[in-house]
Amino acid sequence: MTLTNPNLEGYSIVRNFWLKYYNPSKQTFIAPKKCSGCYNDDRFVVWAVAVAAQAVVDGARIYPELRPLVPTACRIFQKYKNNHLRGFSAAENGGNDKDIYYDDDAQVASAFITAYEVTGDKYFLDQGRELVRFLMGGWNNNPNAKTKGGMCWHVTNHYLNACTTAEVAKVCLQLSKFIPSEANYYVEFAAKCIDWQIAVLQDPGDKLIKDGVQDTSDQINDTKWTYNLGTTLSSAAHLYQITKDKKWKKIADDLANAGINRGVFFYDRDYSDDKRYWRDSSYFVQLLIEGLADYLLYVGDEDNGDLPQRIHEEIRRHLVMFYEYMRDPQDGLYLQSFEPHLTYKETYETKYKQEFGDRKNWDLKEEDRDDRHQPQKCLMGCAAAARVFFQGARVVPEIPK
Repeated sequence: MTLTNPNLEGYSIVRNFWLKYYNPSKQTFIAPKKCSGCYNDDRFVVWAVAVAAQAVVDGARIYPELRPLVPTACRIFQKYKNNHLRGFSAAENGGNDKDIYYDDDAQVASAFITAYEVTGDKYFLDQGRELVRFLMGGWNNNPNAKTKGGMCWHVTNHYLNACTTAEVAKVCLQLSKFIPSEANYYVEFAAKCIDWQIAVLQDPGDKLIKDGVQDTSDQINDTKWTYNLGTTLSSAAHLYQITKDKKWKKIADDLANAGINRGVFFYDRDYSDDKRYWRDSSYFVQLLIEGLADYLLYVGDEDNGDLPQRIHEEIRRHLVMFYEYMRDPQDGLYLQSFEPHLTYKETYETKYKQEFGDRKNWDLKEEDRDDRHQPQKCLMGCAAAARVFFQGARVVPEIPK
C-alpha cells in the first residue's frame, strides 16, 4: 500500500483509535493496557484527550459522518475540569484539582473553538471563551520576576515557556474570529505573546524558538522543539492575516524558512541533506505541520519566491515517510516516533536498511514499547498521527502514485 490521500488516512486513524480506546460505558478513552500518556493504569492525561478530540474535529470538518463523535469527544473534558478555577487538570478529578498546565489547556481550548467552527454549536464557543479567559490569566505579571512577561507553564510553576505562550496566542486568535465585539482584546493579547516570544526565546541566528526560562532566572533553556516553532508560526501568520502589519509577515517568513531548513537543530543531520527529517515525536511534529499549513493559508505566496513550493515538498515527503515507517499494517495505527530506525523490527529490516543503510541500529523509543520491549501504541500517538495527515492534507491533499 502507498499513501495517496492524506485526509482519508487521517479518517481511518480516527475511526480505528475511536474503536480501540473509546469506552461507551465509561464515556471516556480507556487504555486496554497501561501505555504512554496514562497517569494510572488505564486513563489518559488531558493533553492526550485534547489531541484526540482535536483529531476528531479535524476529521469531522472533512467527513460529516464523524460529526456525531465531536460532542462525545469534547464531553470527556468535563471529567478533568476544576469548576472553581475554570481550567482543566492533567488527570480526572472531582472538580478541585489544581494540577493545571496552561499549554495543555490551550489545546483543549483549540478543540472547543474548532468544534464550534465545525458544528455551529454555541456550547463549544462558550466553553472555549471561558477557557481562553482563564488562560489569559496565566500571563507572568510578577514584578519581582527576573524575566518579565511570558505565559506560565503551570498554575504553580512559573516556567515561562514557548509552547504555552504561542499556544495561548493561537487560541486567542482563533476565538477573535467568532466574537467580533471582543476581537481586539484577543488580538492584542496574542500580539503581546508573540512579541515576547520573539524578543526572549527566538535564536537570532537560526530563527528557531528556544524552550523557555524560569521567571526567577535569565538562563534560557535552549532546546528547540518543532512544536515551539510551529505554534509561533501559526500565531505570527494569523496576526499578519488580521492586521496586515508587515512585522508579522517578516516574523512568519523567518519561521517558515527555519522550519524547513534541513540544517537546523530538530532535523536529524546524521544523513545527507536529501534524507534528513524532523526527528521529534509526532505529537510535536503535528504542530509544526499545522504551523506551515497556517503560513500558506494566512500569508500565501506574497513575495515569497519558491518558499510555498518548498513547504509543500517538505510536508509531502514527511507524510510519506511517516506512513511507510510508523504505520502498523495490522490495525492501521501509529507509533509516536518520527524516526525511521525507531520502528517495528520488520520495517527496519525491510525498509530502513534499504533506504538509509545501516547507519543507525534498530530500537523502539521508550514511549513506544511495553515492558517486554515490544511495540506499543497509545491514544496520543494515534491522535497525533491523524492530525499529521489532516494538517498535512491542507497543503498536500493528494500524493500521486
